[in-house]
Amino acid sequence: MPQLRRPGPSQQTLVPLAAALPTLTVTLGAEEDAALLVRADNGEAAAQADVGALLARHALQQAADDDGGDGEAQTAASIAAVLYFLEQAAAQGDADAMNWLGTLHAAELAGRRGPAAESLALMWAARAAAHGHVIARQQMAALRQQVLAPGG
Repeated sequence: MPQLRRPGPSQQTLVPLAAALPTLTVTLGAEEDAALLVRADNGEAAAQADVGALLARHALQQAADDDGGDGEAQTAASIAAVLYFLEQAAAQGDADAMNWLGTLHAAELAGRRGPAAESLALMWAARAAAHGHVIARQQMAALRQQVLAPGG
């Protein structure tokens, strides 16, 4: 398959979309999904967050359905794409992407376990809240109440 290089500092390898679609872990449902993927690849933060969320929901479902078989390796591979899109969007200030990153770390699906995953989950939730994400703000308010409550 011929590959091209995108001009600029990233020097990304360009692969025809038709060749990449079979490698996705989720099925794109319509031309709109393919267009969304192209916009995400072009650096649009909202599209990156949407693609990341689509892939994250699939990865979370895949992890929940895994019965100890070889699904863990497949989930790890799909998480790399999830993290790529969400981290790109979060770096551009997208609060939804930050909240999804917190969710993935809380579920220990982002490569860390235990206290490291918990800390990263809290960090991303706090960043999402600071960027105006309504659900993250509610989660942080609930955490503050638990920590500051008598006996908490």
